Amino acid sequence: MKISLLGGTGDIGEGLALRWAQKGHEIIIGSRKEEKARNSAEDYMERLKKLGCEVEIKGYDNAKAALEGDVVVLSIPYEYAASTLEAIKDSFTNQIVISPLVPMKKIGKSFCYSVPSKGSAAIEVRDLLPETVSVVSAYQNIAAAKLSNLSLELDYDVVVCGDDEKSKKIVMELTSEIPNLRALDGGPLENSMMVEAVTPLVISVAILNGMKNLSIKFTQ
Repeated sequence: MKISLLGGTGDIGEGLALRWAQKGHEIIIGSRKEEKARNSAEDYMERLKKLGCEVEIKGYDNAKAALEGDVVVLSIPYEYAASTLEAIKDSFTNQIVISPLVPMKKIGKSFCYSVPSKGSAAIEVRDLLPETVSVVSAYQNIAAAKLSNLSLELDYDVVVCGDDEKSKKIVMELTSEIPNLRALDGGPLENSMMVEAVTPLVISVAILNGMKNLSIKFTQ
């Protein structure tokens, strides 16, 4: 599958790109500047080569990366998401777009969820893109530093929300390809607000208790 990661030069995009490339997917890194995307793609290929994994990762500007992908991950800061999508809207046709975006603000030493006017970042993304695009919410609660550390197995859960069952199933299958990540059905896209709100809570708990890179797991 062709997977494009807009803003894939860092943060959560790096880890997803590396781990999905290991599974044989065609990875495309997007950035505002194509040169930066190409440099990151070369760096990721070199890292994987050292692990015995020969892959080709491409680097384009965000518009071309979005156009090329079957699945597009918005691994960009929330505050830049709307302007980025508005600028490259013509690149979207019928892709699956994954939103791990979380709007939050800092209050003192901790963070809180900054509720968007439409209820969640994922709903905002849906309303910015053509109706033929299927938006799925996922990966808000995975620590980026652990995701990009390929020596770690990630024994965590990923809650996936979406209105199109087929698209949601594809994202859940992609999630399950990453060893020890468990994909859980979180219901319709509207439920994304609850998942997004967990992220500032997890970050705050880490800060206030001297912990680092927390993620979540549901047990019974």
